Amino acid sequence: MATRQPAAGAIPEGFHTLQREGLGLLDVGARDGLHPLFRAIAPLVHALGVEPDREECARLQAEPPTVSWRSVRYLPFALGGSDGQATFHVCRSRGANSLYRPNHRWLSRFPDPARYEVVCTQTVPVRALDTLRQDPTLPIPPAIDFIKLDIQGAELDVLQCARQILDREVVGLEVEVEFAPVYEGQPLFRDIDAFLASCGFSLFKLRRKSWVRHVCAERPAVSAGQLIAADALYLRDPLTLEPEARRAWSAHRLEALLLVAALYDLHDFCLELVADPILAARVDVEAIARYVGRRACGLDYRLNGDGWFLSGARLAKECFKGRSGFGNLYAWRLRRSWGRADSDKDFYTRT
Repeated sequence: MATRQPAAGAIPEGFHTLQREGLGLLDVGARDGLHPLFRAIAPLVHALGVEPDREECARLQAEPPTVSWRSVRYLPFALGGSDGQATFHVCRSRGANSLYRPNHRWLSRFPDPARYEVVCTQTVPVRALDTLRQDPTLPIPPAIDFIKLDIQGAELDVLQCARQILDREVVGLEVEVEFAPVYEGQPLFRDIDAFLASCGFSLFKLRRKSWVRHVCAERPAVSAGQLIAADALYLRDPLTLEPEARRAWSAHRLEALLLVAALYDLHDFCLELVADPILAARVDVEAIARYVGRRACGLDYRLNGDGWFLSGARLAKECFKGRSGFGNLYAWRLRRSWGRADSDKDFYTRT
């Protein structure tokens, strides 16, 4: 889920509690490294990666970090619905590895199904997240504030056995979800969305992924394809709570939510949160608003605009950046709209 990122290693001002205590990131399915979005605030982040592919996990653990995380460790097992062991399906494309067996009957309708061919199986240790949290021998962050889940179909199994952590600690999740049965018997988006809604999380973003069927493999541009999967961002929204429940939010939890929301460019949500008197009493509103304002700085970064002269001056500046001036004008007009939607091209056509 790509967003604009500040320079790696920056320490944002105003998040005083997180500067003391750090922000906990749990990256489940950490192949190829930790979630890149959090590199921007690495000095604040206690990062824990979980990767059941033992060779990949060993590589990650041995590889020198390219940014200065507050702490970083990797664990060589799978997370799932209970403590024990499970069969891990190793596929020709390692990114397709899963505790679930690929659904070859369905995959055969799309190009390159061979990437899901199971080349071997391994018996891997599996831990439930709530019991993992209680294990004093493991390097678990002091608080798990954010979870990234990308484990090819087993996401709901992990979540259902993480109720305590979800209720007490987590303010946000990025979850890979499927809309179609890529793996046999896997839960789909509708199941994950219903569960997280029951836990008090709201869906904020979807980065959609579509596939074109193999009958158009040679000319995929002729079709829009079918929605197969997405990266879904879920956050807590304390403004849906009664005043007494909002007063129970700690400074750590609120700062974690604000920082995560800012990383995902949800600047309007950040400003709405700190405008609430109950929540504002927990944090440094002015410093956090400055941080959010700098991140949001663009063609029209102020809440109600700057007037025609300054907005026009910024538009003129954008027109000299190498793209078509009319293209920038169109983008500028869209950004000034408070409501946005996929264009007709995104939905009705293949382009």
